[in-house]
Amino acid sequence: MGDLLDALSKYVSVLAKSAHETHRAEDRQTYTQHLAAAAQIFVAVHSDHIDDLRALVASERHSYGWGYLSDAEGSSAERAFDEFAKKIEATNATY
Repeated sequence: MGDLLDALSKYVSVLAKSAHETHRAEDRQTYTQHLAAAAQIFVAVHSDHIDDLRALVASERHSYGWGYLSDAEGSSAERAFDEFAKKIEATNATY
């Protein structure tokens, strides 16, 4: 679980930094939604609910696929999420 929490922490740090640095007002709500989803993901990791975790990550992947965060800040957030999501998607039934 420690590796997943470390990866999640890195993602949230990048996401929060990107949200703070963006100059695009239209992206702020999307950043807030991603941060809220990250909180739900944290609970799933901490609770050892792998099925919930996978569902949340799949939902976020879908959200990133439909949405678009602008500029370098958005690219950084999307890349950080992808790195985190790949760790979840690669895990076995338990961690």
